[in-house]
Amino acid sequence: MASLLPLQVLLVLCVALQLLSGSLKERFLKYILEPPPCRSEPEDCSRFCMVQEDCKAQGLSCCAASCGIICSLNIPPEPPN
Repeated sequence: MASLLPLQVLLVLCVALQLLSGSLKERFLKYILEPPPCRSEPEDCSRFCMVQEDCKAQGLSCCAASCGIICSLNIPPEPPN
């Protein structure tokens, strides 16, 4: 009976590590896949996108604005003189 204890501990440890690594994987995947915030005010909030490829044909980039995830020029504002 005592010889089963190390195996049980090992099993619990492996299951716990798999659960932990799965949630970390989802967090990193979400961080990687989310578009960056828009650097400028959106010109038009009617062109929504999911990935960068949705906007590349129009010469735009996909970014997150207050009206959602949209295609925008995403040009940083000019610094004040």
